Formats: sequence, C-alpha cells, structure tokens
Amino acid sequence: MSKFTISGFYDEVSVDLNTQIGEIKQLGESYLCPRSVNGKNIADYTAEEFERDIKPILDKEGIKFSSIGSPIGKVGIDDEAGFEKQKKQLAELVKIAQMMDCKYIRAFSFYYGDKDPDSCFDTVLAKTKQFMEIVKGSGVKFMHENEKLIYGDVPERVLKLYNAINDEDFVLCFDASNYVQCDVNPKEAFDMLKDLTVYYHIKDCSKYKVEVPVGTGEGCYEYIIGQLKERNYEGFVTLEPHTWKYAVLKMPVYFVPFACLIMKNYFKAFRQIDKAMNVSVFKKVSRKDVFEWQYNNLKKLLEA
Repeated sequence: MSKFTISGFYDEVSVDLNTQIGEIKQLGESYLCPRSVNGKNIADYTAEEFERDIKPILDKEGIKFSSIGSPIGKVGIDDEAGFEKQKKQLAELVKIAQMMDCKYIRAFSFYYGDKDPDSCFDTVLAKTKQFMEIVKGSGVKFMHENEKLIYGDVPERVLKLYNAINDEDFVLCFDASNYVQCDVNPKEAFDMLKDLTVYYHIKDCSKYKVEVPVGTGEGCYEYIIGQLKERNYEGFVTLEPHTWKYAVLKMPVYFVPFACLIMKNYFKAFRQIDKAMNVSVFKKVSRKDVFEWQYNNLKKLLEA
C-alpha cells in the first residue's frame, strides 16, 4: 500500500515563515521543504542562527522538514570561490538537517555554462565527491535534483553520475517539469530512474516551457503517480509548483501593451491555466490561490 506524504516549498506562498506555517496547517499538513525562510535562503543560515531564531518556532508549531531545499551545486563548474562557499554552507546545512531529524538535503550538479556538459564530467564528479565527504557519516543524504543547465539535467547524465559516485548517501530526487524544460519525456525519464529515485518534486510544465497546475501539463503525472501506487511508494511528494509566476505576472502579461508579444510563451501558458482552472482572463489570483490549486490537484491524483 502506497503512503504518500505531502510537503511543499511554501515560500511560493510567502517568504514569511509564520505565513508558511499558517498555510501548512490550513491544508492539514505538517511538513515543509525550507528554501526562503523569513526572506533569507536556508543556506545562508548558520546552524547556530537556525537553532536560535527558527527552530523554536517550528518546534512550537509541530512543523517538520521533508528535505532541505538548498541551492548546493547551483554554481558554475569553474566558480571556485562559489564552490568553497557552498562547502561551508553544506556543513552548516548538515547540522540543521540533523537538528530537524531531516534525512535529505536537495542539491545539484553544477552549471556547465557554454561548455559541453559531457566534457565537465570529471570535474563534476570530483567536486561532488568533495560534497559527499561533508555529508558522509552524518545520517543525512545528498539528494540530487535534475535541473536544466546543470550537468545532471537529462536522465542519462543523472544515471552516469549516480553510478560513478556509487555511494548510499547519494540519492535522487525526480522533477518531471524540469525534464520537460530540457525536452526530455518525463515518462521515459521516470522509467529509467524509478528504481533509484527516493523523493519526488511535484511541478508540471506546459509545452511552452512555463509551469502550469499539476496534471494539466506535459509532466505525465497520471502515469507517474499511477506507477508509484503500483510500486507501493512510501515517501514524500513535495510541491514546488512555480505557478506563483502566473499569480504575479498574469495581469501585466495580459494587459500591458505588447507584453503578450514579448512574453508570448507566458501568455500561451497562462491562457492554458485559465482554461484548465476555469478562471476568467480578468480575475486576479494570489500566490496562495495557485499553491492551493496545486495542492488540490495533487490530492485528486493521489486519491484517484
């Protein structure tokens, strides 16, 4: 029997922690994936700051972490200063994860810029192994997410890195929308990586490469959720919808002169959202509204 636990990047509703907690409780959930906490990236907190300023609030409200939504590995492959900074940040994040009894730190595999990503493999591997040295023995796992323009942005390279690292503390997070943005079929990527993936981000994407409510885009979510049920998946499904863009940009894209031509993919995707969610062109929606659309769509998929 599958056991799905819903978490989310609630900073898509607000960067204010108390507002995030309020939304979590309204939805009847208890897990958060922290990214922006009171307007500050989670990686910019020291463990001491977090323990003093943030943990007491979370403990009081009974909020737990599904994973830490860090930016570790979102740095240029040749940015040595950025890499050294991130190693220090990762060491603090490991302490924060341990404090919160959190098993996963989300991470990436370096922007390749104008290089051929395959030519970067040796450097990616060496630097990732340095990250792994920081995580090793902590009880916390380094969880790689596929993200466009990083080395592991397509499943073949994710698999190559996974096999080369060959470490039980290096695990995979799957994001269907990010694969759509890289012109990869999410169903094929899922089938390639399903035996290795331990965690799922829930984000859908239109053919225009702009995010849309889950189940209404190209993310193959009926197939993916159906397969997870068949496989008796027990773990997190974490909302990272990015449809806050629709809430913030809808009116400017529709009504600022020429914006619909300059941002034509946003215009097309936003019209797709209007139709899928039965929303008038003239209706404003909030970041809270669109996050709750995502939550409700995910619940329907899980309960189908």
